[in-house]
Amino acid sequence: MSHGSNYQDAMAICRWAGYPYAFVTFTCNPQWFEIKRALLLGQQPQDRPNLVTRVFKIKLKEFINDIHKNHILGRIIAGIYVVEFQKRGLPHAHILIFFTENCKPHTIEDVDRMINAEFPNSETNKLAHETVARCTMHGPCGDAFPNAPCMEEGKCKK
Repeated sequence: MSHGSNYQDAMAICRWAGYPYAFVTFTCNPQWFEIKRALLLGQQPQDRPNLVTRVFKIKLKEFINDIHKNHILGRIIAGIYVVEFQKRGLPHAHILIFFTENCKPHTIEDVDRMINAEFPNSETNKLAHETVARCTMHGPCGDAFPNAPCMEEGKCKK
């Protein structure tokens, strides 16, 4: 199937279902256990793009199944996604979700039930806390870490 026909299919879904109500990004994590355990001694994830892509595809399929069949975000009538590769070669997916009328978020409370932007509690959910800290926190950098990759001319470029 050509990219043009994929675009046409996506536009047909939008005409039928209306505007999407959620935009989700699903990003590959090179530190996933399934990737790390399959690497040979001395290998890094970037040495095995076949492995990284395969694990990503399996996890994406599971996530899409959670959305479509397990309704983790609510009942949906359609979904569209595209997979792209970052400059470092890591895949990520952009997902549009079209909810049934009774599951569309209409209030701030509806959105808050779907999205959690809080740092997990380190006492009650240690693994989630450590994962969020490792994957989303920038640093360390600054005067104490002048050789950090984000440092340029003595200042953090981020």
